[in-house]
Amino acid sequence: MLVLLALLFAAVTLGHADKNAKATATKLESKVAQLLDWNLRRSIISLSSEKFNEYVRNKPRNYSVIAMLTALRPNRQCSVCKEAYDEYKILADSWRYSQDYSSSLFFVMVDIDEDGVDVFQQLQLNSAPTYFHFPSGKSKKEDKYDVGRNGYSADALGKWIAERTSVHITVMRPPNYLLLAIWIPAVLIGTLFVYLKRENLHKFRDSRYWAVAAIIWILAMISGQMWNHIRGPPFAHRTAQGDTGYFSGTSQYQFIAETYVIFLLYGAITVGFVLMNESDTNSWAGNGGGCLWVPAVHIQDEIRRISLQFSVQVRGGQEHHFAAPCFFVDSD
Repeated sequence: MLVLLALLFAAVTLGHADKNAKATATKLESKVAQLLDWNLRRSIISLSSEKFNEYVRNKPRNYSVIAMLTALRPNRQCSVCKEAYDEYKILADSWRYSQDYSSSLFFVMVDIDEDGVDVFQQLQLNSAPTYFHFPSGKSKKEDKYDVGRNGYSADALGKWIAERTSVHITVMRPPNYLLLAIWIPAVLIGTLFVYLKRENLHKFRDSRYWAVAAIIWILAMISGQMWNHIRGPPFAHRTAQGDTGYFSGTSQYQFIAETYVIFLLYGAITVGFVLMNESDTNSWAGNGGGCLWVPAVHIQDEIRRISLQFSVQVRGGQEHHFAAPCFFVDSD
């Protein structure tokens, strides 16, 4: 009798387990089918708090989700959010229209003003934009993207996604027809100008032209212009007090306006050295050329003061990653 009861209990248990497994599989199929349907319409799936919990946070789930938490309403005055969204869309479009596209990865977005307040509260967020990776398994610390360190460009996000999901996305940017419309006439005009002035091309052999070009290139590199190109930072940002800030409070980040200021500071230092050199080496230096020492020294002094001022003004004196060096001028 006990054996029969045990067999009956096992049969009922297995039946329930099989029924639950089928229900789970059906629910998972339904979720994937719905996500694919949304994804056919838009590369970025906009979710409310309720749908975010259903399709991203809750199980079952055999797919990964990249989520962007943002605030795109104009009243938020978040210019960074719009720029970040454009880069995010480029990446999502690249995945959606790639040959490797599958249901293993979806790009979603939650806007705090589009029924997304609960999601921001769940994730304890007080800033935007922010990116998360929600894997099918257990989440890790690295599944939150570090915007401050890596920027929000499509290439940087794609690299992070490849590290978290092993899905490699080739970023395909749409052609910039405006840039072509500017460059093609410019090249034609330049070619025509060179042809008409071909007798005067010997001037380009002057080493001074190449020296100026080399200095400008060096100043662009050391002031962070290449960093801007790679990371895609905003021109400025809005501080907690609502003011416009042009300087980052950390040595791990910078804004475009900040790099322009550094370019001008280093450029002024370079001009000062050139003036000092010319005052000694030019043929007219003996006839009052030495007077250039005075403005040159003043330039160096002012640059040091301005650099110090920028250093101490950035968020209460935190470390600043650009500072003009101190120079000692020989008075002999």
